[in-house]
Amino acid sequence: MALSQEVQAGLEKLAADGLYFAPVRHHSPACALALQALIREVRPAVVLIEGPDDFDTLLPLLLDPATRPPVAILSQAAQAAEEDAPPAGVRSAFYPFCDYSPEWVALHEGHALGAQLAFIDRPWRGGGDEHGEEVRSLMSERYLAHSEALKALAARSGCRDQDELWDHLFELRDATSLRDWRRLFADVFAYCAMARAGYETAVLEADGSLPRERHMAAHLRAWRARTGGAIVVVTGGFHTVALQQMLDRDAPPAEAVTGKRIGNWLIRYSFDRLDALSGYAAGMPAPAYYQWVWDSANAAADGPALLEVAAGALTALARQSRELGLAEQISTADVQAALLQATRLAELRGHAGPGRQDLLDAVRSCFIKSAIDDGTSGLAADIQRFLGGSMLGDIPPSAGSPPLLEDARRIAAQMRIRTDDSTPRTVRLDIYRKEGHRARSRFLHLMAYLDTGLAQWQSGPDFIGGASLDMLTEEWRVAWNPMVEARLIELSTLGTSLSAAAMARLRKEQGQLAAQGQGRSAAQAVDLLTRACLIGLHRQLPALLELISSMLGEDANAGSVIACSHKLLLLWRGREPLGLQEHPQLRRLLLQAWRTALYLMPQLAQLKQDEEAAAVESLRSMHTLHGALRKLADDEVDHSLWRQHLRRLAATPEAPGVGSAAGAMLFIDGSWNEAQLAAMLQACFGPGALPGDAVRALKGLMAAAPELLLTQASLRAALNAVMAGWDEQTFVSFLPDLRQTFAALRPRETAELAEALAGARQDGLLAELHYNATEADLLAGAAMQAALADSLARDGLGAWLGIPGASHD
Repeated sequence: MALSQEVQAGLEKLAADGLYFAPVRHHSPACALALQALIREVRPAVVLIEGPDDFDTLLPLLLDPATRPPVAILSQAAQAAEEDAPPAGVRSAFYPFCDYSPEWVALHEGHALGAQLAFIDRPWRGGGDEHGEEVRSLMSERYLAHSEALKALAARSGCRDQDELWDHLFELRDATSLRDWRRLFADVFAYCAMARAGYETAVLEADGSLPRERHMAAHLRAWRARTGGAIVVVTGGFHTVALQQMLDRDAPPAEAVTGKRIGNWLIRYSFDRLDALSGYAAGMPAPAYYQWVWDSANAAADGPALLEVAAGALTALARQSRELGLAEQISTADVQAALLQATRLAELRGHAGPGRQDLLDAVRSCFIKSAIDDGTSGLAADIQRFLGGSMLGDIPPSAGSPPLLEDARRIAAQMRIRTDDSTPRTVRLDIYRKEGHRARSRFLHLMAYLDTGLAQWQSGPDFIGGASLDMLTEEWRVAWNPMVEARLIELSTLGTSLSAAAMARLRKEQGQLAAQGQGRSAAQAVDLLTRACLIGLHRQLPALLELISSMLGEDANAGSVIACSHKLLLLWRGREPLGLQEHPQLRRLLLQAWRTALYLMPQLAQLKQDEEAAAVESLRSMHTLHGALRKLADDEVDHSLWRQHLRRLAATPEAPGVGSAAGAMLFIDGSWNEAQLAAMLQACFGPGALPGDAVRALKGLMAAAPELLLTQASLRAALNAVMAGWDEQTFVSFLPDLRQTFAALRPRETAELAEALAGARQDGLLAELHYNATEADLLAGAAMQAALADSLARDGLGAWLGIPGASHD
């Protein structure tokens, strides 16, 4: 790759003056090896590195022998809506290192020689992020990835993307060429200069590239002025082009940096976060694979031994496929065939040995033996995870962390949650029978509530939504990764412990409910109580129980109070896993909620027609609560008032759905006999019943007690008589409502009802025919049948349809 004479002369002049530019691609083993050779040969007095200059305070930690990559510097800044405004949020950015990051090699090789070390980029304050991301990388290489010139070069070279092109041109050189730093960095410089030529100055100014480069150039001029020895400058190749030009001419001083810094921390990082295939803007794909290459390169002067690396990777993948039951089992013969093919592909492509893409092409050819869409395509994901790795780095105890992060790590260790590996794992917890599992559940619920990213709930009883409460176990997907630590650092302003941060959020939510006009909603308050139980804030329960009690005294909405009562019942039923056994206030609160709901119960007959379904659901919740209280505190429940309200609702013609549901409950509880039920049915479905009211009554009845339609012949007869009196247009108009109503029945019950109705009409047995017809198809068919009947009647052919008085004439 040839440089222009002007650029070549400029670089040689700078080197002659003792300034050595090392243009790199971040996390490139080839650049790291060349940089290693450069520093050992030149023995510089100063090593300067692209990176925010306020990172200098973390140099002792980065050089600490206990620091083991992958690690990252996490930088956080407060965002303001406008100048002088209070912070509107927190932005986070990562500056990652792995063993083969050129920046990491520069620090440690320079330190070993006694060189001065410094970062020279602008401090990061949350700006320069045109994509509006809350979390970003400070090592972005998007300009290389999007370069039209490099895309064209990749196409001419037979490479599928920029990563394959990079490997082809740089990573897959022989051992001697990899350590020829003059040639390699000259080629990297030309490669990046080609990419930079495609971008306009205005674009680079607007996105912050040029301000950063002016800042770095100012640092370079200052260091040159006070340093007598050689200086090595390690920057991304995209910036090296501009820095070399800025040093050749007078440049304006660096601009002041605005924005509020929260802090910089050295944290552990992971391979899966470094992987370009997971979205990292400056990553090399398959970081675990490149770690093997780097280890091989440093094991011998003639390394890396790419063939040995490929063989080891294939063998380890085959072993893992058998141990973990991956998508496809890989045999020894498969490994031998893939290794042979990878070697031949490398020879064909002019590589020093099998590279990552040679290896992947051989794997696709030899391991996937059937059509890619027959289920074996999961092997590709397995291979990506294997080559990407999941290793977490480590940092010394002296690095320190905000107390909240330390608290989370401590509790995670107690709960046997691994913090040294970012691989997602499934955790199953028996929360009803094992106290230890309940403690782990509360920790995972707490971390999920704080949105740390540690745990995702998969299945189990949902005490807030009231679903799947018969399940005995919970299932979670758990993975501790750098984003978890970053989020915990961000949350540190809420408190020094997880419980303090969670309580702060609970109180904030309570305040938001009040601000939204829902502060008087007792049901919303119960959700806060349930959440407190799930996340283990039991010392706050007395205050929350008292809060609910006061809200029940203020809440005048029947639906809200009844929902509150139902939620409290769910809490009572789940009191053991939720840790509520020692709170007698819950029983008293349940009775208070019942009495308040009973007082507001007449409201259910005063709702609008479109609110009737919700009213019926509220009535069902009260019926369930009444049954539970009969077992819990029968002598403290006013059963007569409950029955009195039900009778009044059943006699309310303005709400036929609520009335039929109330009547059904009276019959089920034994308060009504069959004659009383029949009288109600006669009013709902007898002569003179309006079709719309009959359908509403049927909906309420089916919601409350669908079994009555199967067991009460008088009810079926009354309903049948009503619908028999409807004309076709009326039937079609109510058909969607009827279908929705009968959906409450199970298929077997639907068949039984059909048989009973057919028997009553003496139509004989129904033939079971199944069609894949939608509701729209049925409605269209019914309308077409009605139109056809009208047409035949107009043409005097009504007798064909059995129309009385019609003839064939």
